[in-house]
Amino acid sequence: MNTVLVIEDNFDVADNIADILRLAGYDVIIAANGKIGMETIQERHPDLIICDVMMPELDGYGVRHLLNQRPETADIPFIFLTAKSNREDLRTGMNLGADDYLTKPFDSVDLLRVVDLRLKKSVRTRENRLDDAHTFLGEAKERGDLQKISEKGHSRKARKREFLFLEGQPLNDLYLIQDGKIKTYKSSPDGKELITGFHGKGDFLGYAALVENKPSHETAVVAEDAAIVMIPKQDFLTMIFSNREMARKFIQLLSTNLVEAENRLLHLAYQSVRQRVAGTLLKLQADTTTSANNLITISRKDISSIVGTATESLNRMLADFKEEGLLELEHHEIRLLDSSKLEKIARQ
Repeated sequence: MNTVLVIEDNFDVADNIADILRLAGYDVIIAANGKIGMETIQERHPDLIICDVMMPELDGYGVRHLLNQRPETADIPFIFLTAKSNREDLRTGMNLGADDYLTKPFDSVDLLRVVDLRLKKSVRTRENRLDDAHTFLGEAKERGDLQKISEKGHSRKARKREFLFLEGQPLNDLYLIQDGKIKTYKSSPDGKELITGFHGKGDFLGYAALVENKPSHETAVVAEDAAIVMIPKQDFLTMIFSNREMARKFIQLLSTNLVEAENRLLHLAYQSVRQRVAGTLLKLQADTTTSANNLITISRKDISSIVGTATESLNRMLADFKEEGLLELEHHEIRLLDSSKLEKIARQ
């Protein structure tokens, strides 16, 4: 039976969490504040910790910091419980090494889902450390297939608007998209989003930060319900530093990203809004349309962010393209009718 420690100064909240987890078969311990929680951790060494952020004596950030300083507690799965949901609070928690977070109020399904996910990942991580590295590398070299490294990962479902990781957050996994769509973006100092890409089936996320051993330079959020494979950082790094072909393929991915970023800067600097909208629609059609109806389902706000213009300007340009017979507007979706003419506009 897994033991879960709940560190929460609100007795009603803590008691409610404990009741739900006990019904699911967990052994639950409650600590009234961070100081008591640290004492309990030393005595009982729980399998998972759920910790409130704002508490007397020692807050949640302090608890996470102290756990990080001790090798015997640094790897205990840690879930922040917070009434705040803004990006800065989430980033602070994730930067300290939290594995997940729950925002009050939450329902019992979310609580059980997150706890189950993090406990399974913890078990898998321990098992991976005991794996024979030579066997793993040998099997991967024989396959010679980039996708096969996903066999070392853990699959999970991700719901729309769920954050996979945040800008500035250290990453512990490589993400492989099995299904759905993921949006990545950077944030300006005033909170505006600059979309860096939409990613779909077969795409990898987070590899640049893992290779550079730096925090993520972008945020990833689920744009459409997705299935994700999370591949442990150490498995990924062992693979690329021991397998020349695997390293070459990820270097190609990094190079492609750099070229795309340079081209985008050139387009923003020298192309008209009309050219940029045409080019963006063509790229979105190639990358993100659904196979069933060939519709671009990305929001107008997100498209305008990619183009680098106001949403009102984008809407006027879409209306012009519609009058020219280049596309159809169906509710909030877009269907391209004449890609060849759009390509000519983009190249003018």
